[in-house]
Amino acid sequence: MFRRIVVYSAVLCAALVFSVGCNKKVVKVEANAGPQASASKAPEPSVQALSDSFETVALNAKMKGIFVPIYFKFNDYSLSDVAIASLGKIGSFLQQNPDVRILIEGNADEIGSDEYNMGLGERRARASKEYLVTYGIKGDRLEITSYGKERPAVPNCPVSDDICRGKNRRDEWKALAK
Repeated sequence: MFRRIVVYSAVLCAALVFSVGCNKKVVKVEANAGPQASASKAPEPSVQALSDSFETVALNAKMKGIFVPIYFKFNDYSLSDVAIASLGKIGSFLQQNPDVRILIEGNADEIGSDEYNMGLGERRARASKEYLVTYGIKGDRLEITSYGKERPAVPNCPVSDDICRGKNRRDEWKALAK
């Protein structure tokens, strides 16, 4: 009898974990504060659901021309010269508009595991945030999240088509409501 209760409880717990784990929701990803001591060991991110205070709003026409996606190489989160030029325009805009808050959305292509791509998207978004902070933008105006491979700009890219997959390795921007 005891064994039957234990097995039944284990099955119920597994079903509960599976059903909860399948929910897709936007998360705010923030790592522990402080600089990374080593490139080989990144801090573990803590994941929190975005609260209602992080409601996104539509970018106006001026902002759409400034907040363009920036792209990354395969399996990389370093900023290219083109990305740095785009971040410079974004930084200038944010300096001139101190009431604007931004959500940086990190994305990855469809190659690799869900967990790996969530981490890679987070590192990409964090790289953009850290650049903007060094540009002089206060960190509390910049939120980050990772969608990993869940929101491809171009879905179902063939593995052999790096140009197609390259469109999915990006940071995108959303304005946040006050």
